[in-house]
Amino acid sequence: MLNVPVTQAIPDEAVPTWHGEIEKIIVAHCAGCHQQAGSAPFPLTTYEEVSARSAFIEAVVQAGLMPPWLPSDHGLPLRGSRGLSDSQIELVSRWIQGGKPKGAVGLPVERPPVTSPREPDLRVSMQEAWRIPAEGGPNWGRRDRDKRSFVVPMNHNRTLKVSRLMHRSASPQAIHAMTMLADTTGGGRYLDNREEGPGYYMPGDIHDRPSGSLGGSGVGSRSLVLPDGYHWSLPADADLLMQVHFRPTGRAEHLQESVDFWVTDDPASRPLQTLISMVWRVDVPVAETRRLMESWTLPVAVDLVGMTPRANGVVTSLNLNATLPTGERLNLLDIPEYDPHWRMPYMLLEPLRLPAGTQVNSSWVLANTTENPRNPFVPLKPYITARRTGVVAMLLHVATLNQDDQQALMSWHDEMLRSRQRPRRSVKSGLEPSDTSR
Repeated sequence: MLNVPVTQAIPDEAVPTWHGEIEKIIVAHCAGCHQQAGSAPFPLTTYEEVSARSAFIEAVVQAGLMPPWLPSDHGLPLRGSRGLSDSQIELVSRWIQGGKPKGAVGLPVERPPVTSPREPDLRVSMQEAWRIPAEGGPNWGRRDRDKRSFVVPMNHNRTLKVSRLMHRSASPQAIHAMTMLADTTGGGRYLDNREEGPGYYMPGDIHDRPSGSLGGSGVGSRSLVLPDGYHWSLPADADLLMQVHFRPTGRAEHLQESVDFWVTDDPASRPLQTLISMVWRVDVPVAETRRLMESWTLPVAVDLVGMTPRANGVVTSLNLNATLPTGERLNLLDIPEYDPHWRMPYMLLEPLRLPAGTQVNSSWVLANTTENPRNPFVPLKPYITARRTGVVAMLLHVATLNQDDQQALMSWHDEMLRSRQRPRRSVKSGLEPSDTSR
């Protein structure tokens, strides 16, 4: 239960106003979800709507529950950050405790556009709707029944350079995240044909290629824009494979997703490749907390553009860092309190050049305990599982400096994936007891 802060008297001259400061904060950090047809359960687009829920807003803001933003300030600056600073939280509290004054009307607050400045170059949609069950439950793999993969033919006859995408949902309040993969193997269609109705209950990976290699979306971030000079390659005649993460709402919901793509014709644009930092086999005993680690060294220089964490609720925190050949250490992404409900790709504010010889280090803390509030496996059992693309993983979206390096990087990456999955005595070498200290 949330503790609602006690209202205290504040001098009039110290009270911020709606038109002065608060509306800007709400528009920038809350209105993306809290709008009509948004993913949040109620709108926060006007003074009246915000004022009516002010006590609740102050409670969840003070508790750090809203707005949902997992990364801490210890990593690199990210695009679209929704997290509130301490000073912004203080402003919201002072405004509410000071009587929620409107203040003088100034210039209109600029609101982010709902649509793109131009029509998409390609729009693909699920050909048949699927019904999200009213209630969730466990499945044969001891994972939450909260995901389903769908194959969508794209029917294009040339390779497209995707620079932007937008996920459109028929049930935005039930859909939390979606990751994508361009499938040219027919593997997705094979899995789809094994089950009745649209889609199938399996991860949206194909062989060693993880879902998310073509980007994705999360709550509050249905649009993903790459920086100028970079693109995802969408091969000719590929299927779009969507892995949709949902949360049952207590009633059957309509799921029929679509994705808009914008392409670039820039001949100098460089394609993004996805590198996987992962631990493919996990073994965490009952009532124990373990830290899993993975490290590898880049064979060529790359530009890091973004990162996508992949983990379930057993994971309580994760960190991605890099040690440069000079010995300098960079914290790339730090999530001290991981929550799979808010999973999404994270794009850097500016691409980061990582030279050849850079060591990339990942760590995840797993708590197979009753104290972990997001542990989906209750009653507790030993958490033992494995997967080709990693039980816990971090996808790094990178671009090489030239085509020769691109081929060398992917050959190295393919061999690294194969070597991880070969039987070896040190399969648990990345698994250590942890006190969750960093």
